[in-house]
Amino acid sequence: MYEEIDSITRLKYVLISISLFFMGVALMLSFFLIITLLFALASWAWAGIFMHLAITGRPYSDFCASLHWPKTRSFLK
Repeated sequence: MYEEIDSITRLKYVLISISLFFMGVALMLSFFLIITLLFALASWAWAGIFMHLAITGRPYSDFCASLHWPKTRSFLK
């Protein structure tokens, strides 16, 4: 399931992370309402996810696949 990504994709992930971070800063400073604070925090969370993917070299599809672990739900029976 683990794949290595190339340096161009890492650069794209870093640029996405930086743009999401600054979008969160703009939302936090521009509109001081509860709903925009939540969107700013969500933007910072996604920025952190993309920065983590860029640092570790994992593709986004691998990250999505890791969210569905464990695939069997035998413990609920």
